[in-house]
Amino acid sequence: MSSAPLIHLNAKLEIRRQPLGEHDFCVVVDNFLQNPEALVEFAAANGSHFYSTRGGYPGVMLNLAAKVVDELHRFIRSQMARQFAILRGGLKLNTGLAMTVLPPQQLGNFQRICHTDPRAATGRRSYAALVYLFADERLGGTAFYRWKRADIVKQALALELQAPAAATELLAQHCAAFRQPPQYMTGSNELAELLAVIPARFNRMIFYSGEVPHSGYIAVPELLSTNFRQGRLTLNSFVSGLPA
Repeated sequence: MSSAPLIHLNAKLEIRRQPLGEHDFCVVVDNFLQNPEALVEFAAANGSHFYSTRGGYPGVMLNLAAKVVDELHRFIRSQMARQFAILRGGLKLNTGLAMTVLPPQQLGNFQRICHTDPRAATGRRSYAALVYLFADERLGGTAFYRWKRADIVKQALALELQAPAAATELLAQHCAAFRQPPQYMTGSNELAELLAVIPARFNRMIFYSGEVPHSGYIAVPELLSTNFRQGRLTLNSFVSGLPA
């Protein structure tokens, strides 16, 4: 595998907050990276090294070395920790490239609904950063939700580990979407209410609490591709931290 280009950020970044319902928000920063095209070309040249999570993320992923993303991680520690009242000390970060590729008919139960990111340990909080690396905005941004029936989702998740068919049956009892052919979630249903959608834009970064239910807003799945220069390629950071 060829070496990934070092990530550098643009010098002057305009940080703005986007409300997510009444209580939460995400940060949006446009023109984030100096060299986004280099990451796209790196992904295209190393596509065979991407791996599938098989039931988790509905696509393929590739981890990046810490030295490659050092400037991004320093930005998160210095700027996002302040925005979200996270202690800078003890932050844990993991960053890689990801591309959504699964057609709707191949989605598993928990790829069809929004989700929250698990906490790494008791007392820690989960956060995420995402940079859109595709030009076709129709491939979709990120949607944020509020649980209506978190209890049903929790029960179904427990069933999923042992009996996926039983989980599907439970979800179908409470959600009409699970009585229809599989689709990516793009609106409110009986399980969750849509709060906001952050549109995709090439080289736009968003940072948010992973504990707000969220999902990719993929309204035109026919556009998904395995071509890294055309598909829904993103740079993703998963962050675990302690509240300040």
